[in-house]
Amino acid sequence: MINDLNKTLQIGRLRADPKQQSDNAPVTFSIATSEKWTDDTNKWQERTDWHNIVVFGNLRTYARKLKKGDRIFVEGKLRNNHYEKEVGGEKVVIYNAEILAGAIELVASKDIGDN
Repeated sequence: MINDLNKTLQIGRLRADPKQQSDNAPVTFSIATSEKWTDDTNKWQERTDWHNIVVFGNLRTYARKLKKGDRIFVEGKLRNNHYEKEVGGEKVVIYNAEILAGAIELVASKDIGDN
């Protein structure tokens, strides 16, 4: 029998330095992943996706040291959330997805460049 699996692997660059609201709060940041391809007319196309990363526990110490532009590897679980917000007198459901990091590794520092 195959069990369910929720696992995501990303390699991308930090949009900004990680943030933490208080000592016990999670560390949060976003990374960009890009893919390039040629379309039917042989033109290069590029798409960039932004991924919200949330870091709990002892991994926060490492995550706080990351800097904008660093290229990192993140392994984690995808978590989907939603909440209601009033917009123009109507309740609207806002959805967001985030990756709960289980492992983070620096691939290339923005200060050193890609190796």
